[in-house]
Amino acid sequence: MNNPSSLRGTRSVWLRLWHWLDALVILGLLGTVLLRKTFLSWRTNSTFIETTLQDAGTTITPELAKELAIGLRSPMWEFHYVFGFTLAGLFVVRIILGLIPGQHPMFGGLRKYFSAPAGKRPSKHFLAVKAGYAVFYAMVCFMVVSGLSMYFKTELSLSSDLAGSIKELHELSMWFFAAFVAVHTVGVIVAENQDDAGLVSDMINGGKSE
Repeated sequence: MNNPSSLRGTRSVWLRLWHWLDALVILGLLGTVLLRKTFLSWRTNSTFIETTLQDAGTTITPELAKELAIGLRSPMWEFHYVFGFTLAGLFVVRIILGLIPGQHPMFGGLRKYFSAPAGKRPSKHFLAVKAGYAVFYAMVCFMVVSGLSMYFKTELSLSSDLAGSIKELHELSMWFFAAFVAVHTVGVIVAENQDDAGLVSDMINGGKSE
C-alpha cells in the first residue's frame, strides 16, 4: 500500500481494543442523553404523572410530580456516570498508547502530513480526516474535564453559576459526538466502497504490514 493518502495501515491489538471500547462508551453516553431528551424527560413524565393521578381522583402538586419524574431516571444517570468515568480512563489510556514506541501517536496523522515534502504530502482529504480526529480528541478531553468537574463540584467548591455554565457547555458538546458518529460512519462506508476498502477489517484484525 504505497498511497500516502491511504487511511489504512496496521493497528496494534491495544489500539483496536481501545477503539471499539471507546465507540461503545460514546454510544452509551449518547444513549443516556437520548433517553433524557425523550422517554425519560422529567417535563414529559411529570405532566403524565400529574394528569394520570388527577384522572384517578388523586391530586398531586407539580413539584412532587417533577420529583417523581426525576427519580424515575436516576438509574439512567448512574449508567451515565459509569460511562463517563470509563471514557476518562480510556482517554488516559489513549494518551499512554500514543507515547509508547510502535503505537499510533494521537496526532501522528497531522505530523505525517506536515512533515512530508510539499510535493509528496497526502491528500487534503487525508488532512481533513486527521484534523477531525484531532478535534475529536480535544472534545473528549473537554467532556472528561467538564464531566469530572460537575461530578466533583462540591469537592472543587465550584459556584452554582460556574457549575451551571459548565453543565450547559457539557450538554451542548454532546451534539458534537452525535455528529461525529454519523459523519465517521458515513465516511467509513464511503471509504470502504472507494480507495480504502478494508478499513473496518483492519480495525478488527490489525491490518497487514507492507
